[in-house]
Amino acid sequence: MSNQLKLGIFTVVGLFAIVASIFATGSFSLKRTYNVYVNFDNISGLSRKAKVKIAGVDIGVLRGVCLENSKAKLKLSIDKKVALYKNAYARIVSVGIIGTKYIEVVPGSASESVLKEGDFMLSGNVRSMEETLTNIANSVNKAMGNETYGNIMENLAGAIHSLKEILDNIAAQNGQIAKTINNFNRFSTDLVGVSADSKQSLSDTLLSIRDVAAKLDILVSRLYEGEGMIATLISDEQIAKELKETVTSAKETVSTLRDTMLKADKLRLSWDYTGRYNAKDEKLRNDIGITIMPSDNKFYYVGVANVADGKSITDQDEKQNVNRLEALLGFRRKNSEIYGGALRGKAGIGCGYSFFQPIYDSYKKLQIHANAFDFSRKKRGPQIDADIRIGVAKWLYAGVAVEDISHKTAVTPYVKLKIGDRDLAALLGIIGVAAVASK
Repeated sequence: MSNQLKLGIFTVVGLFAIVASIFATGSFSLKRTYNVYVNFDNISGLSRKAKVKIAGVDIGVLRGVCLENSKAKLKLSIDKKVALYKNAYARIVSVGIIGTKYIEVVPGSASESVLKEGDFMLSGNVRSMEETLTNIANSVNKAMGNETYGNIMENLAGAIHSLKEILDNIAAQNGQIAKTINNFNRFSTDLVGVSADSKQSLSDTLLSIRDVAAKLDILVSRLYEGEGMIATLISDEQIAKELKETVTSAKETVSTLRDTMLKADKLRLSWDYTGRYNAKDEKLRNDIGITIMPSDNKFYYVGVANVADGKSITDQDEKQNVNRLEALLGFRRKNSEIYGGALRGKAGIGCGYSFFQPIYDSYKKLQIHANAFDFSRKKRGPQIDADIRIGVAKWLYAGVAVEDISHKTAVTPYVKLKIGDRDLAALLGIIGVAAVASK
């Protein structure tokens, strides 16, 4: 099999995996749609991708939410085949008491004009559970005051009759209650007798307490006069100062340990491998490294690009580009990131963007990156690379990169593996805690 045929098969499989994954995630649709808007006072509990339905049949999806004039403005993407009219209105409906919420649309009458792209729809009333329960309570109160609801009054009369029977039973047990009171009186008399027998013991106890009080008076006097080790500790200002400083230092150490342990608990780490097939020189190149994320907003990357045995390479230009150090420091803001440091052994910077998930998630469906490095090239300018990748699995990505756009453009399909290592992350956290504790 020729190298060209291998390259063709590899590229077709990669592109097929990208397209299949995009459609599998449900993020795209081939249906033609149009967008309408509706305002609500309250959309609590409504998911960001809630369904839009007519009579329980899906006709669209919620595409966006924003706050406008203290109201929630919803963007609804509606199937082009479904017509909505000017008097159509939408309301938020829940499946059961704690079920999933969706947007129910009443399409309106055909005698009105049709809603077009960007038009606003009327909104129906959205009642909270508290309001519903209040209405139920008001209905019950109204029913109890209405003569037509005789069954309720009959039930109330039955309850009163049962209460009267209970009171009659209590009255019937008066004899037993009186007997219980007599028993209690007899117990009280016995208790008085026991107290009389114990008067001598009580007197002895009071004498013992008096002796202890006298000894306490002596101890307090000695402390006041500065006698004994405890009195010295209490009265010596230097010792008190040192003790206070020791306690303060201990509190600071505990606080630092707590902060360090919180950071260690959030620490994430992954091993990264990238296999790049350069279509221009028909060679496979390998990158390997490790990504450390102390938080969602910051990461470090250390690795080696173009890993190879330099002794087996005869071309001097290619030999200079193997086993190049990569060390990056990056910062993230939800869906975007910027980073800088050493890229393939040269000073460089880069940026990335994730379309559907936050950039710091362990799994991104679709993301793009752009890098610029080797700014010392005088005639050709810096090397600029750009790539797009898609998540095939939580640990596997497939993508296509365009390398050295400003000079000798090369299209490079690649696969990337990201394998999390919780054990190593925990070890780094333990090392950090130990370092703080040893100070």
